[in-house]
Amino acid sequence: MKSKKGHNRIQYILTLVITLFALGVIAFYTFASFYSVAMEDAVTIGKNSVSQEAEELNNFLLQGLDVLQVTGLVVDSMMRGGADPEEIEKFLLQESEDYARAIDKNFTGIYGVFNGVYLDGIGWVPDDDYVPQERVWYTTALAGGGRPMVVSPYLDAQTGSIMISVSQLLSDGKSVVSLDIVMDEMQQMAKNIQLNGEGYGFIIDKNGLVVAHQDDSQKGKNYLTDEDMQDTQLPEMTRKILSSNEKAVTMELDGEECMIFSKEVQKDWYVVMVINTADLFERVKVTLWRNIFVSVLIFIVVGYFCTSSYRNRNKATRYAEELQGYQATLEERVETQTKKIKEQALERIRMQESVIEGMAAIIESRDNSTGEHVRNTKRYVSMMADYMLENNIYPETVNEKFTVYIRNAAPLHDVGKILISDVILNKPGKFTPEEFEIMKTHAFLGGDIVEKILAGNAEPELLQMAKEIVCCHHEKWDGSGYPMGLRGSEIPLSARIMAVADVFDALVCKRVYKEAMAEEHAFSILREDAGKHFDPVLVDVFFAIREDVHQYLQENARRQ
Repeated sequence: MKSKKGHNRIQYILTLVITLFALGVIAFYTFASFYSVAMEDAVTIGKNSVSQEAEELNNFLLQGLDVLQVTGLVVDSMMRGGADPEEIEKFLLQESEDYARAIDKNFTGIYGVFNGVYLDGIGWVPDDDYVPQERVWYTTALAGGGRPMVVSPYLDAQTGSIMISVSQLLSDGKSVVSLDIVMDEMQQMAKNIQLNGEGYGFIIDKNGLVVAHQDDSQKGKNYLTDEDMQDTQLPEMTRKILSSNEKAVTMELDGEECMIFSKEVQKDWYVVMVINTADLFERVKVTLWRNIFVSVLIFIVVGYFCTSSYRNRNKATRYAEELQGYQATLEERVETQTKKIKEQALERIRMQESVIEGMAAIIESRDNSTGEHVRNTKRYVSMMADYMLENNIYPETVNEKFTVYIRNAAPLHDVGKILISDVILNKPGKFTPEEFEIMKTHAFLGGDIVEKILAGNAEPELLQMAKEIVCCHHEKWDGSGYPMGLRGSEIPLSARIMAVADVFDALVCKRVYKEAMAEEHAFSILREDAGKHFDPVLVDVFFAIREDVHQYLQENARRQ
């Protein structure tokens, strides 16, 4: 009995030592991994913080570019129509006032050279020796060859504000439209660049000019060329930022190790956040030591239970049975959680489809529609595609994937309207020729938007079909459509299907410029335009699903 007790005691001690040693190794490995991951997470959070501010800056600049492009399109159209300088100047004055009041007070005025004459949207009259063709905003626009160009920032000596100009060469190759933007809003952005209240931020251009800084006294300085900067560490820091490719860099500033995060914007500016490394990782270290302390307590508890196990084998057996029960419960939880994750993944797919429809509904709401147009056209397109698949129509193109892709892409057909002015989009009467020319640009503009939204986030076939629908659904079978004047089978099949659904829904629904048309009349118009506006085969398809279309319209009427 005594020998047995001694054997049990040795077994107990060995078990306790081995257990504690194993727990120690596991804890060391776990916390070493945790520390590494936590460090990476801290850096990721820093990058995300800078990226958010960079996105805000990018949106601000894109708004200015949108204003410039819309104004350029209108002025271009006016010049082609033979407008005189007085008419163009009146338009610039009105647009400058409207943009400053309704869009952003930082947009200080539109100006430019039109048919060789300098015109200013805020009424400024230049000196006699002022030669606009020698100004940076003009020469930069010429170099851009028709693309909107951003001129390097400069410090206004009178106001102390950082200014930029955005300029664009018009279609005649000589006229240039330009917009001045006060960058005071960027100063507020710079003050917001922090991580949990730590660090400071600034915005710098590719030439080293400080466009905005949390410290107002730094605004307008050039960290690369100013003489009073050469004895500081700021030139070295700036060079590291410009060559970092947006990677976080570490260097010593004022005797303290700092981490510098940067994000490039519009290939001309960098949003920067500087934070003390100790501040960045302090919370990680505190959390690590707290977890180590908890682990020690766990070791003590393990030792206690090992001792209890030694004293009472029966209890140990019961604990083992309970452990098996816990294991079974854990497996059940894992299975439940796996099922939940799969459901969440399917939900995310459904959410992505909802985002596409929601975005298209937003576009429709801008021209005073209710968003029903998006749902209606998607339904008609789906009906047509399913019927074509079942009846072997255009079998070289139509398959299961085709029906899925066209159903998902259809809601984006008018996404380009987001870049069309509300004044034109919501006009109740007939468009002027100039307004219609602007309106027609929504097809190509929509193609660019689809490319930016779906590129890298969708299958290539879906991206291609979405671009075809957006760019070509206003083309006509006889070649009289726009924007490219395609005819017959030159028009992608998806766009030809979209054209039938789009026109039919426009006919039977009430719009700002007309009342709803009777269903019978709308079908007769489709038949009349077969071979002119529409693919005759697809008109036959739409008539084949006429009963389903009628039932859908009746359901809509009951819901309303």
